[in-house]
Amino acid sequence: MASNNFYTLKDIYPQSRDAFFFEFKKIDEIKNEALIVLDTNILLLPYKTNSESFNAIKQVYSQLISTNQLYIPSHAIREFLKNRPNKLSEIVEALNKKSSTSFQYVENYPVLTNLDEYEQLIGLGSALKVQIKEYQDKIRSIISTMQNWTWNDPVSTVYKELFVDRILDDSHIDFTQLESELEKRNTLSLPPGFKDKGKDLNASGDLIIWKEILKCAQEKDKHLIFISADEKSDWWHQSNKEGLYPRFELVDEFRRETNGKSFHILSLSKLLQIFNASSAVIDSVAATENQLSSELKVYDDWLEYRKYLNIPKEHRITCDHKSWKQKHRLDTDTYLIKEYNLDNELINTYELYDSTNMDPPFNRELYAEKN
Repeated sequence: MASNNFYTLKDIYPQSRDAFFFEFKKIDEIKNEALIVLDTNILLLPYKTNSESFNAIKQVYSQLISTNQLYIPSHAIREFLKNRPNKLSEIVEALNKKSSTSFQYVENYPVLTNLDEYEQLIGLGSALKVQIKEYQDKIRSIISTMQNWTWNDPVSTVYKELFVDRILDDSHIDFTQLESELEKRNTLSLPPGFKDKGKDLNASGDLIIWKEILKCAQEKDKHLIFISADEKSDWWHQSNKEGLYPRFELVDEFRRETNGKSFHILSLSKLLQIFNASSAVIDSVAATENQLSSELKVYDDWLEYRKYLNIPKEHRITCDHKSWKQKHRLDTDTYLIKEYNLDNELINTYELYDSTNMDPPFNRELYAEKN
């Protein structure tokens, strides 16, 4: 057993002396020359932020392109193409709910007809009906416009303008060999990608992006900063489930493959701060990142819930936390899970209870009801 552990560590840190004495460059030292590479979640972030923030993001990207620093992995583009319709459909779904929301008007009460206040209330209600109808008609008009978008939604249009000659080529990757490497990394719990080994789809996605990152830095002989909202533990050393440092295994592999260059991971809000965006924009993007980070952290639970409910991997699901309580020595979280078919139609809704026994051996139980 000791021998096996020894060789496992040697596989992870093959050049221990060089790793130990490596002089890691700080972001302030490299920000004006380092390559800036965007993760998929950063490409999707503008679908959840406001126009002011998106304009600031566009300005920073343009600045980085002018200095030949900004690049996007091919696989991040693939994941963007796969997830973009979901982001748009989420907006349409939210708008549809608003357009169909009914307002509870005061009913007809003959006994009140002699009151001036009642007559005024009825008058206000009539005016309100007109305004609400106009409001709902505008929402439906927006939905109609969105339904006519193909590849030309505002975010995609900006990206098409910006990312000419910015998308990396991943033709150098041998995907058969990559599968074997992913298995080895899973065995060693070597990042990136080992936390994705239970994913239904795209289990090798992080590793493909990592290979593109390494190749880009090798060819351009540059330090690199990876911009991501993902703080899961195969990219980060964590404290209280928050990202603390990039995984040292990644930093050391990057050093070995790039002849001593430094690798950093930053959030988009911190990148905007470095390039002097306004505090309002930084705060807005940071709030959106926090929302994305929360969604990413529950991905593994979603996968487990998907399997428990026998939801096909081709069907999209959403998972909303409803409540938490402790009762009968059980710590229980309740979730509302919605299942969508390939046409993005809501086909099933579940109320799922995720309970953990508060006494040893702390067994976990799942139970669901179909609504």
